[in-house]
Amino acid sequence: MNPSKHQQERRALLDAFRTSSGTSAILTDIDGTLAPITSTPAEAEVPEGIRETLAKLSEAYLLVAGVSGREPSEARELVGLRNIAYFGNHGLELLRAFEDDAEVVPAAEPYFERMRELELLAREELAPLGAFVQDKGIAAAVHFRNVPEEVGERCVKFVKEHAERLDLVTGKGRGVIEVKPPVEVDKGTACRRLIEEAGPKRAMFLGDDVSDLDAFRALAAMLDEGTLEQVVRVGVGGPGVPEEVVSESDLVVEGLEGVKKLLQDLIP
Repeated sequence: MNPSKHQQERRALLDAFRTSSGTSAILTDIDGTLAPITSTPAEAEVPEGIRETLAKLSEAYLLVAGVSGREPSEARELVGLRNIAYFGNHGLELLRAFEDDAEVVPAAEPYFERMRELELLAREELAPLGAFVQDKGIAAAVHFRNVPEEVGERCVKFVKEHAERLDLVTGKGRGVIEVKPPVEVDKGTACRRLIEEAGPKRAMFLGDDVSDLDAFRALAAMLDEGTLEQVVRVGVGGPGVPEEVVSESDLVVEGLEGVKKLLQDLIP
């Protein structure tokens, strides 16, 4: 595509949001999108420039929300804004703006004990190998970015086997395998709920990993249904980003700097 034409198309997409912020929604993944991917989740930080820009957008737009694989309270702590909603654990928990307690999807609650059993087994078997086992309340994750490839494969195999035995489901991301109850929720259902409650005319989602494709596809479905008049799916490019994220995006930005520039361009 001609670079000037690409810039014109980008400007037109962003102008539609900026000039109608009161009827628009900005939904975003967090790790890998607002914050860098790190060895362990605790090491991640949202750069101040992104946080400040997001704060300005939250005052101008009808809806701004984080949609994350983290626990929602942890997602809020990382982003540092209380005035936006956080849908955490891939659609299992919603922490509304200014609230202190998250809403857990009722169908997931009976699985707490099974999640704890799997987490304990993973700590005993995989933590000594260098994997990081993350307690996420109603979900769990095993991070294997810092271990040799064969150890990572062992982690995935171990988690999948025990998840199947306990009737839990898994999802693989960039150096991590997630475990959650067998409830039909994901980042797509999270986005749909947020959008249906707030009622924007247009919505944007930013993401960098395979779990974000559920959000991309949910927005596309809502456009087809007429729930939304316009959607923009923003892929965050960079090392290790799955090709599907790029191919299913309407717009691609490079890394956190690209995210910051995009968000700044959305300020009315």
